[in-house]
Amino acid sequence: MAAITHLLSKRRSCLGVDLLLFGPATLVLTRRVYDAIFDLSSLSGWEAMHAMHLDAFQLLAWGVAFYLLGRLSPGRAPNRYEIAGAIMVCLIGAFSSAAGLAALSLYLFAMAAGDGRQHAVATVFAALFGQQAVVPLIYGLVVDKLTRFDAMLVGTAVKLSDAGATWQGNIIALPSGHAIQILEACCSFHNVSMAVLSWVAVTKLERPQWRPGDIAVLAAAAGCQVLMNAVRIYLMAQSFDMYDYWHNGAGARIYSVSASAAAVLIVAYGAHLVSRGAANRAMVASLA
Repeated sequence: MAAITHLLSKRRSCLGVDLLLFGPATLVLTRRVYDAIFDLSSLSGWEAMHAMHLDAFQLLAWGVAFYLLGRLSPGRAPNRYEIAGAIMVCLIGAFSSAAGLAALSLYLFAMAAGDGRQHAVATVFAALFGQQAVVPLIYGLVVDKLTRFDAMLVGTAVKLSDAGATWQGNIIALPSGHAIQILEACCSFHNVSMAVLSWVAVTKLERPQWRPGDIAVLAAAAGCQVLMNAVRIYLMAQSFDMYDYWHNGAGARIYSVSASAAAVLIVAYGAHLVSRGAANRAMVASLA
């Protein structure tokens, strides 16, 4: 009987910490979903599909975060500071999902006490905060330069492959009379930002620790997104029919799915390779 009482007491202690972890996270997610539904109600057509496409990567990160939270195994009762922190996160998250994500990340970092797995969860929430609140600010500051960079890549390729083609600023024109203007919505920054979010989430799912090789994985994922976006714009520059197909038709959906799959596959395979390389080096060091 004493053993059963001890087990139930321990389970109640664990449940208390579980509630402090999942409760604030669930409330912030609920607020985020509410905000997303409100935003989508003001959009239509391709804009709504594009917004949902970006939210899919946020949902991936949320799924990873909740999975990692579920793998934490606290063996103690929560203290009054942790309870107060959880209440504060809930209050902040109820008013703003972005501020709630920042508070949730800081709260989990403070609770971690050297636990690498909890640091990993906090890192994913920090990445979600960056995607929602910081990335739009950076985008507003650098979008013109980044769009010109995309135009430079595509304009150079078109001039090399099509005799008589011209490129000036963000406008690319062919001798046939077909021309396109590369606007902010076509900037590869959108895809690079979602690749970064995928990189953080999938890498933390693979392991709590960062490795030097993870930077190379990020560079590969981001470079792939820039290249795929440039190829798509290049195809749109070839003719009006190609433009309509890759911008408004089925090609736009094909590109969206392909870019998403490429981002996830590169970071997942790359994170696994980095982990395996670190394990092999550790094994060699132990045998030396």
